[in-house]
Amino acid sequence: MKKNTNHLLLEIFRRIISSTQNELKNSVLYLSSESITISDLGDIINKPIGEIVFFFWNKEQVLNSNDPLSFGLVKDYCKSIGIEVKRKKEKDFRELVQEYLEKTTKSVELVNRPPFISVMGHVDHGKTTLLDTICHTNIQKKEAGGITQKVAVLYIEFQKKKLIFLDTPGHADFIRMRQQGIFLTDLVVLVIDAKDGVMQQTKEIIDYLHKYELPTIIFVNHKKLIETNNEENLNRIRKQLQQKNLIPFEFVSGNAKEKSDVDYLLEKILPLADFKTNSNYPTHGTTINSYLHQKGNFWINELLIQGGKLQKGDTIFINWKFFKVKFIHNIFNDEITIAHPGDLAKVVGSNFATELGDKFLVVNDIEIKKAIEKELISHQKKEFDLNSFLTIRNKKKNANLILMANNQNSLKALEELVKKQSSSEFNFSVVHKTVKNSLKDSIIYFAKDGNGIVLAFDLHLDKHLIKTLEKNNILFFSSDVIYKIEKILEEIASSHQETEEVEENTGKAHIKSVFYFSKGSIAGCKMIDGKTTCNDLVRVLRTPKRGKEIELFMGKVKSLEIEKRRVSEVASGQECGITLKGFDDFQIGDKMWFFRRIKKIVKKNDVDKK
Repeated sequence: MKKNTNHLLLEIFRRIISSTQNELKNSVLYLSSESITISDLGDIINKPIGEIVFFFWNKEQVLNSNDPLSFGLVKDYCKSIGIEVKRKKEKDFRELVQEYLEKTTKSVELVNRPPFISVMGHVDHGKTTLLDTICHTNIQKKEAGGITQKVAVLYIEFQKKKLIFLDTPGHADFIRMRQQGIFLTDLVVLVIDAKDGVMQQTKEIIDYLHKYELPTIIFVNHKKLIETNNEENLNRIRKQLQQKNLIPFEFVSGNAKEKSDVDYLLEKILPLADFKTNSNYPTHGTTINSYLHQKGNFWINELLIQGGKLQKGDTIFINWKFFKVKFIHNIFNDEITIAHPGDLAKVVGSNFATELGDKFLVVNDIEIKKAIEKELISHQKKEFDLNSFLTIRNKKKNANLILMANNQNSLKALEELVKKQSSSEFNFSVVHKTVKNSLKDSIIYFAKDGNGIVLAFDLHLDKHLIKTLEKNNILFFSSDVIYKIEKILEEIASSHQETEEVEENTGKAHIKSVFYFSKGSIAGCKMIDGKTTCNDLVRVLRTPKRGKEIELFMGKVKSLEIEKRRVSEVASGQECGITLKGFDDFQIGDKMWFFRRIKKIVKKNDVDKK
């Protein structure tokens, strides 16, 4: 990196950092974090601390000057004094990298680079099967639950040209991974199942394609050619794409398992795969994955080089942190000293994790590095993290979670899923997260005392850890399939929430005739509405000639018959014979209301009304 450009990096850094401070402008308070102390709020809006504390005291919240206020609480107070509150955008490291690259690269010396091709589509539509055929791999069988749960990078050479493929998850819970995968992409192959057509995640991906204006090739995957390989069906899919305003560069139809069909697809890709990079670009790229080495207990960051050359000994600036490159390995785990554009470099040297989509720059100027680090420390002292303080209690039911995963991408997916499962009635609090297969004693003690639950995704828990958790009676769940984790979270939420027993009406019948037998009477009925089963409860109602409708009996259904044949269910419009447990004093004209008692979660508003 040239000396005159290093100061430009420092200038851009200072501007981005300064633009994220809390500030009051024209009666609008811009907050850059999720919380702010009462003391800091008073300083910014020029109000006495006592006045703010008194406001919340009137709302039965006892606070002091050092207590944090959430974004919502700040809005409540500021609204009372005529100040609007808005979120200020967070400092974005990608913004720094993008602006720096644009301003430092003046001379243009273009060299060829391999294209980054994302294979995307709805879950189970055949993305990974297609890639297995392209790259002669067997990823599909290795994936837990048979679905892609991480971004994978695969290299091939076709007709003497290098191509880089990205396999992205199609399952609904991996929306963030798909979004980050888009940022790496030059070209998209959108896989659509010939039978299903355009599904929900397909529509979501098409929205991304429009937003980022990415060239697209459609691959219609015929799992059963006999059923779906016809012009009528293909026109149906074309029409669905037209409805989403997607005009692909190519529309290829075939079977993802057939080499000849896949080779035809690759031939269609080649004319669109002519991409170049500027040889004068500073070294930069993007994180694909980050995980701890199982034996060495050190971080491995998988970095995709997008410009320049990454060398052993370089200093990497990523997500506002620095680290020195100690070792570089290629995708075959061979140690190398230089990684070129298009290479996936497994880099050792950081003592922290990075995330999918994080941009990085190489900054080898020691003075600039020291200046940036000094200003970062100063800035971070001013920031306030709400998660460090839990002084304001929420009325919502809550479960404390300790999240564990095999790598940073899986951990992030787990976090996103937990966030999605929280609701207005129930909250999941993530109190600790790690990609290590162990937990410190302090976390174990917290989990024991705070009823914490350990949730592990894509990670087989260590035997010693399992024994420790069992010994301390700490609940733990582990699965390598995302939708099983989702089900576990739903079960945790429902087990913690307050319920009440309510009656749910299932059907209504009129008694048209009564049949008398020595063992009791049978009511000849016609179901007017809904249905009933042998498990239902029932009320028998009668309206005297003079008087209001009265309830004669409430109990259980004993049996149901249609044409002298026992049945388990009678639906609306059917005629049937009904006997009840403990009642047979039927009269023509009586009514039967069928119902069942179910447990219903009590919503927060319902509790407040009580």
